[in-house]
Amino acid sequence: MRKRVIAVLSLVVALAALGAIAWKLDWTATREVLARTGAWGAAGFAGLGLLILFLQSGGWWALLRSRGWRVPLRTAYASILMGNAVAWVTPSLYLGGEPLRIWHISRRFSLPSRDVAATVVAGKFAEMAGFVTALLVCTGTMLWTFDLPPGLKWGTSAAAAGLLVAFVVLSAAFAGRWPLASGVMRLFGKRLERPRRWLEATEASVEETFREHRGAFAAALVFTGGPLALVVARPLVFFWLTGQHVTFPALALMFVLTQIVLAFQFTPGGLGLFEGGLIGTFALIGLGSAEAAAFAAIQRLADAFLVGIGVVLAAREGASGFFRDRPDGQSDLAR
Repeated sequence: MRKRVIAVLSLVVALAALGAIAWKLDWTATREVLARTGAWGAAGFAGLGLLILFLQSGGWWALLRSRGWRVPLRTAYASILMGNAVAWVTPSLYLGGEPLRIWHISRRFSLPSRDVAATVVAGKFAEMAGFVTALLVCTGTMLWTFDLPPGLKWGTSAAAAGLLVAFVVLSAAFAGRWPLASGVMRLFGKRLERPRRWLEATEASVEETFREHRGAFAAALVFTGGPLALVVARPLVFFWLTGQHVTFPALALMFVLTQIVLAFQFTPGGLGLFEGGLIGTFALIGLGSAEAAAFAAIQRLADAFLVGIGVVLAAREGASGFFRDRPDGQSDLAR
């Protein structure tokens, strides 16, 4: 019941935010910007999105192959596209689709789910390394260049610092072989004994991945963490089509403010909040709400395309079995 209440509340917030934006938006000016950017902008955003996910699937594929598993690259790519569709409706766009990816690969190739989970964790850690690096560089550039309101300045700094601390803790846990997740679950006693044992085995497998497959992890850092640079540069497609010249500090500001909204999204895909944040961000770099709304529109069209591909692939792979609970209330993955 609590999850349903939160889901309804998030949808209400999204619709209210979108309604407020639509009420104040200059639709004539927005249509003029969309006339110059619409189809080509959406195609460019979708193409870059597909490229980023493909490169990240290459990093994960290297980790899978390092285990001796003959998983085709196209299957790893399909799995990541499926996970991306699920992540769109979770509390973070960067997390949420991983259980589906684990289920998909372990079921498709009859592999131990904890070992597949270890490759997913290693890949997400590589992605986090790229994200934290990009966020710190862009946050520093943003704070150095723009005279921001104190609340925005301290809020973004706190978010960047929190993610850096989390990354350092995870790095120390992997290097020191700390039973981080399973250790926390010990606090709950025997109630979570079964998932704790699964986590312990997964943590051991993650440590083995870092210790014995360093070449594959290096590839994951390049192909999974590296594409975050493309996320920073993606707005250049829009500005090229509109004839606007933007500097790197402006791109850095856009990356920080939009990605923090998506990394800690309350509404599905940050709907409403992302659009409102874009209007404020564009105002800070000297552009109007019409440009911000047009940018948001082509971004949403690209999102819908990517999510649609993920949904189609999930249906084709029989992912309904993942979402369907067992009679005893446990999912297929927990088995």
